[in-house]
This record gives sequence, C-alpha cells and structure tokens, in this order.
Amino acid sequence: MLFEQRSGLGKRGGFTAQGERITTRQPQLRSQRQGQPDVDEDEMYEEAYPPRLPTSARRYTAGYDVSDEEIYEQGNTRLHVRYVDIPKRRQAQLPPSAPTRDPIQDEGEQPARQKRKVHWLVFAGLAVLIMLVGWTALNLFATWWQVHTDDVTYGNPRTFQLDAVVGHNNDSPTSPTHFIAENLHDKIIVVEIPAGDISKSRSFAITTLTQGSALTPVTIELRDVNADGKPDLLVHIGDPGNVFTVILFNNGLQFVSKL
Repeated sequence: MLFEQRSGLGKRGGFTAQGERITTRQPQLRSQRQGQPDVDEDEMYEEAYPPRLPTSARRYTAGYDVSDEEIYEQGNTRLHVRYVDIPKRRQAQLPPSAPTRDPIQDEGEQPARQKRKVHWLVFAGLAVLIMLVGWTALNLFATWWQVHTDDVTYGNPRTFQLDAVVGHNNDSPTSPTHFIAENLHDKIIVVEIPAGDISKSRSFAITTLTQGSALTPVTIELRDVNADGKPDLLVHIGDPGNVFTVILFNNGLQFVSKL
C-alpha cells in the first residue's frame, strides 16, 4: 500500500474547503513587486514555484498491478492511497548444463599417447610368481594323491598283512605264519600268528610315531639279513622316498631285536 500525504499549508500555501487558495508568503511577494505592474497572483506563484505533477497523475511502471487511487480527507490532511499487488518472487533458474561430449569423438581428437615401456624385471617377477604358484599347487596335488593311494591300498587305519614260512611252530607252506602290521593311532604294531595258531600269537610294539602320523603306512618284509639261513622281519614305515626300517632278527623260535 502506498501513502501520499499533502497538508493544507506549505511553501505554496493551500486550499480552503471551498477551493480557494491560501498563501502564506503573499505580503512578502507584494512588497517585493510594488514597483512592478499588477500581475495575476496565480501567474506570479506559478513563476516562483513551478507546479509539480499532481499525485493522481503519477504512473507506476514497476511492472506491478496498481489499483485506482483512493483519496481520504480529514481536516487539513488528504491521503492518496493506491494498492499494489506485488507478484511472488520467481525462483532462480539454473544455468543450462554443459553439453556432453561423445567419448569416441574425444578419443579421435586426442593425440595418440606414447606407450610406456615395461621394465624387464616385471616379466621376471611374474615368471617367478607363476613358478612358485605352480610348484605349490603341484606339491599339494602330490600329497593328496599319495594319501588317496594309501587309503585305497592300506585302508584306515593303515594295515598290511603277509603269509610266510619262517620256521616257527612247525609252519609250512600249507600252514604258513600270518603277519599283521598296523599303524594304530601313531603306534606301529606287528602281530605274528605262527602256523595259523592264534593261541600262540605274539605282538611286537615296534615304535611310536609323532602325533598326527596316523595316515603313515606300514609294511613288512621277510629277508635273511645276517645270512644265517633264517628269514628276518623288516618293518618299513612311511611312503616311498621317506621310509625308515626296523629289523627284528629270527632266532629260530621268535623274532628279537638283537641276537
């Protein structure tokens, strides 16, 4: 809302309720113009104070909608009122985004980059790494295959059996002595059943392996080691390539560690 106030008296005077002009500086101006011919007072005041454009004739070009002027009078006070409809503030518009470029076109525009040369040590390191990985994988496969072969051959627990004639309890090819070798919870045991007579069976505690060796195979062999004409008992413990042997000598009645 715009207010404009104009009082009844001012520099140029004012107006009465009947529309007559009221001047406050008339005596002073008359004294100054005594020697001059009579001039219309209205013209005199117009020359001294150029008239201003009436308030009702103002134009508001701010781009707003302005209502018609309303005038309110109260005594020597006159109010000129206009209502202005101010539009809502517009939101700022974002600047247009930059156009995207085609990567294929950019690729063609860019100059070809020079290829970097790779140091020969890089290839040497890769070769060593491949060799290490291959060697590890080969060892793992070999270990798995050996365990699988032992499972098929010796079972679990690892067990080996053999029949032979060793001269105990009158054994013979028709009634040979039966031998059982077993790895029972890391303990190597050999059982002898002379001539198949279980009542005369003997067991030999050969050795105790380290913990976790329950999958180590055990086998037996009969051979005359000391050339006395009697077969001796050889107990082989371990896989091929990693075997140690325990020998029990034959004294003609049984096997002993020493003669």
